Amino acid sequence: MAEQSKTVDAALRLLARLAESNGDASATSLARALGISRTAAARLLATLEVHGLARRTDAGWGPGLGLLALAAGVEPLLRGLARAELEQLAARFRETAVLTVRECDDAVAVDHVVGGTRVVQIHYPTGTRHPLTAGASGRALLPGSLEDGVVFTTGELEPGVTGVAAPILDAAGRPVASLGLVAPEHRFPDRAEVAAAVRAAASRVSANLARHHAGQHRPAPPEAAPPPGSGPPPAGRPPRARGGGADAALPTGR
Repeated sequence: MAEQSKTVDAALRLLARLAESNGDASATSLARALGISRTAAARLLATLEVHGLARRTDAGWGPGLGLLALAAGVEPLLRGLARAELEQLAARFRETAVLTVRECDDAVAVDHVVGGTRVVQIHYPTGTRHPLTAGASGRALLPGSLEDGVVFTTGELEPGVTGVAAPILDAAGRPVASLGLVAPEHRFPDRAEVAAAVRAAASRVSANLARHHAGQHRPAPPEAAPPPGSGPPPAGRPPRARGGGADAALPTGR
């Protein structure tokens, strides 16, 4: 393994701690968590602040807004093509919709939208990482995992949480990402409806991705979602799912 920089490693681990905080992390607590001196932690915080990656708050330290600019550069094409579908799924189901890509043997969330205003919801923030073999979003990227175009899992990432995901395919039919929805098992919507909605959304993103690569940059718009409480969609359109909410925060690590 190539030699690593201990300073850079400490700075990145500090950033990860800040991302998990509520803006109330102190230099002392960060130093203790990282196993470094308070002086070293304070020096790292000051450097990250200069670059907009950390910011002072009334309660301590939190992640800087500069991280948003960095995150925006991750899979910008896929994020742009999938964003409207994520928003529509989240609003339709009142749950959390997630866009995931593969990185080696891991599935990594690159965008998400939390729908509804429930007191308890699932959070699946950008950077959430887990093995490809765990969770619907990861399994949807593996060959042979699909049943009728989607994957369902329950409790593989968080007890009591169910997920469904469908692959986003490139022009050659290879999965390059997955589009999914996660919700508490006890209020998960009708599986047939949610499967059809997620599958159709992923199919539209796949089609728009193919158009882009073919030089046609005008994406097809997502279907208009029926208002809450309305009946099933008219014949000829894929059914769109309604759904529950999200209760527990998914872990940001493995």
